[in-house]
Amino acid sequence: MGQKVQFSDADAANGPALIEYLDDATRNSGERKRATYAAQRLSPGMRVLDAGCGTGDDVRAIAQIVGAEGRVTGIDSSRTMIDEAQARGVPPNAAFVLADAGSLPFADGAFDAVRAERLFQHMARPQSAANELRRVLAAGGTALLLDQDWESLAVAGAGRDVTRRIVRAFVDHLANGWAARESRGMLLRAGFASATSVPAISQPPLPLAFETILKPAMEAAMRDGSVDSHAAQTWLQSLLEADLRGEFFCTVLVVITVGTAPQGA
Repeated sequence: MGQKVQFSDADAANGPALIEYLDDATRNSGERKRATYAAQRLSPGMRVLDAGCGTGDDVRAIAQIVGAEGRVTGIDSSRTMIDEAQARGVPPNAAFVLADAGSLPFADGAFDAVRAERLFQHMARPQSAANELRRVLAAGGTALLLDQDWESLAVAGAGRDVTRRIVRAFVDHLANGWAARESRGMLLRAGFASATSVPAISQPPLPLAFETILKPAMEAAMRDGSVDSHAAQTWLQSLLEADLRGEFFCTVLVVITVGTAPQGA
């Protein structure tokens, strides 16, 4: 069934599989990435924090936006990810730091913008991270959270009962499968003056859906006993056959939440 993708402890899991997963996600989210940069009005001279930076693609892209007078810092709790990010190149106005989002090693108000993409779904204590993002954000700055709402995952092409069991197992194996729908409340509780959530739909084709969603979901369901390996393989075969007929369908809700820190705080 391949290597499991599990980000809650990336260094103990299979590093190459996690890196491949992130690369797949990055290749297929270019337009959404650019939209998030625009949502925060990133511009030259800004100081930006990317929490849960992974392999550093966003850090390198933002470094170009903020220019020589700006600064972008990527943090990740995984040494595997930080090593890979550094190996891929560190711009002169950027840095990669091994750190936990729930206990950031930065001064109050150190950044003009902070962001966390697909991080909160892997955090057992997400409110502590939201509080920390607020603490290190300057007055009037913005925080952007992006996560999938995995309870919204819809898959057509196989039996309902097995599909429901696999989807539920996937949601429950994550540290925080409801991160997307709860992100606005977390930011408001952290002391942001306002927070707005905007939903979008991701509809991956079968090859991408399999690598980034369906395979991890099957593995989660087999680990917790929701399905056995025969049922999982039968489910996958049904999806493959549905795809050949043009009947495969997969969507998941993606929620982008932007919070604004109080002025003069």
